[in-house]
Amino acid sequence: MQVDRFTKKSVEAINDLQKIAMDFGNQEIEQEHLLYALLHQDGSLIAQLLDKMGVDRGAFQNSLKHALDKKVKSQGGQQYVGQYLNHTLNYAEDEAKRMGDEYVSVEHLFLAMLRNPSPSLSSLLQQFGITVDAFLPEDYIPDAAGRIEAYKRIAAIQTPEDA
Repeated sequence: MQVDRFTKKSVEAINDLQKIAMDFGNQEIEQEHLLYALLHQDGSLIAQLLDKMGVDRGAFQNSLKHALDKKVKSQGGQQYVGQYLNHTLNYAEDEAKRMGDEYVSVEHLFLAMLRNPSPSLSSLLQQFGITVDAFLPEDYIPDAAGRIEAYKRIAAIQTPEDA
């Protein structure tokens, strides 16, 4: 994972993971922690996209919090990145490349989770009808030149100096 290829908001979410896991008493840091971080960012794009998908965001966030509360609690010990989160971070880079973007954005992180959810996250996503097809618009074209406004090149928004 090349953190210098991640947008500010993506890095911010990743940096928040350890604290979120600690707040929930979890030693293993997983996809649900990342999703929680993405939903609680100032001006959260993922929260806005869930709204556009017709998801009851309050109910979804409560269910996500409940899922985090149910995770194994641990006091002390070294926190570590779980296998599903590790895959998500790597797959997000692949999503960015596939879409022709130079930087990994929060959308790439979210899409990587949707495409490869852990069993527990999969259940939560299904419960709320959150799917890749619902996330990507019907007229989505996987190359940068044909995207609708929300999927324009991340590189046009953020310069390497801002990364």
